[in-house]
Amino acid sequence: MKLARFDSYISPDEVNRVHSELMRRRDLLINFAHDNQISMENLDRECIVTFFERWELPKRPVCIPDLMKTFFTCCFTYAPLRKYLSSIAGSIPTPEMLPDCLSQIYSEKAFLLDQNWTPLKLHEIAENIQAREKFDLKSNQFQPRMISVLLDGSMEMDRRLKLGLESFYSELKEINGKSGYEIWAYVSGFSTNIYNVGTALICDFLKDIGCDQFVKVDHHFKNEFPALLGYSDCNKLSSKDHFVLSQSIANSLKMSPFHLDHLLYQWGRYKKYE
Repeated sequence: MKLARFDSYISPDEVNRVHSELMRRRDLLINFAHDNQISMENLDRECIVTFFERWELPKRPVCIPDLMKTFFTCCFTYAPLRKYLSSIAGSIPTPEMLPDCLSQIYSEKAFLLDQNWTPLKLHEIAENIQAREKFDLKSNQFQPRMISVLLDGSMEMDRRLKLGLESFYSELKEINGKSGYEIWAYVSGFSTNIYNVGTALICDFLKDIGCDQFVKVDHHFKNEFPALLGYSDCNKLSSKDHFVLSQSIANSLKMSPFHLDHLLYQWGRYKKYE
């Protein structure tokens, strides 16, 4: 399947059709979010109002501890793991909830101290827990899986934050302006050294800190994206080609890939109320 078949030429009529359909979905989602009779996660209501009614982006964390909480919250959005954390937090966990969740899971109060949410201190906490519990770090069970991610992810973030937070954001700003293939290469490099964290979760993190050129190519996206475009063969594309194609489509629509992605995600969750 050649990507060029889809993005080499998109007719004005097709652009208008897709744009009209997305705006229709946007309007419906906003109505759903304001209707308390509709069963919806509170976090989803907030996101719909913020990202669609106001056309805003997520605010980027202003300090390293907040950045690290966002990073690991996104790393833990693997669906069964998110359900596990939700059972502890009482709702879909946010970065603010994560320290308390981890403290309960591992009986470790060190997670509750904001000053410990730096890469090297988190790595030390995870090492101490691993020394005590001796988890099989290749296991998919929740506790060892999260410790494995904390160990690898803290070291990866330490490398990326060596020059400080502003340098990290400057690099992201530069990456944000590159081609889809170059952005994908950056994402792939980011995920390579973190066991059980792939490109989709790294994109989720970068989206959640206000980078608007990223989409999370997961099963939600792969279900909704081809249906929107009317391209049944699009399902045969790789995650990389989905990512690049989504940027081309978003550019044609004069919409950020972030907003396109989030519209598809929320529509997949709540279109049943149409």
